[in-house]
Amino acid sequence: MVENILHHSGADSYELWLSGGKNFRYSIYPEYKANRLDSTRPKHEKAVKDFLTEHWQANWTDGIEADDMLGVRQHECAVSGDTSILCHLDKDINQIAGWHYNWELSRLGKVIRERKKYYVTPEEADRYFYYQLLIGDNTDNIKGVVGIGPKKAESILSSTDRSGWSDAVRNCFSCEEELELNATCVYIWRKPNDSWRSMFATKEN
Repeated sequence: MVENILHHSGADSYELWLSGGKNFRYSIYPEYKANRLDSTRPKHEKAVKDFLTEHWQANWTDGIEADDMLGVRQHECAVSGDTSILCHLDKDINQIAGWHYNWELSRLGKVIRERKKYYVTPEEADRYFYYQLLIGDNTDNIKGVVGIGPKKAESILSSTDRSGWSDAVRNCFSCEEELELNATCVYIWRKPNDSWRSMFATKEN
């Protein structure tokens, strides 16, 4: 699988990241991913992770998710002028600008999702953060704004340009605490010790 990803993404070197046991999001929102507690873990999960660590030099994060480290590394590569591509199947990572690759998914021998290579602009990346902030994320048990689904979120963001997104989204939340909780859980880091507050800097300053 890793060999296929390297081939189809066009990468000639790689970093492989796995999420460690600690995640700062749990400390501020104990219900984060609580909806997964009763789900069955993959039977060979530990064996696969051990194999990736030993044979593919996989790295483990500490205190953050692999998603955050992917965002940090993509940003660092952009700053240094290196060409990089994020290989993943997680929609959350579309918050990160740059090249992306989703590998093919199949079930019972049938392709259910084609492989895809695409580019996310900085504006598209920011827009996706605000979009997720509004609708929440059922997969991670993040509530978002009550009464706002995908269509309404698109309408809110389309009603203004990029400079107005932070105000438009902030006004949808009942209080600053609700915004802070959701934003902290949703935001994917772009630099070490990053904060979602940079997305609302104009308003706060």
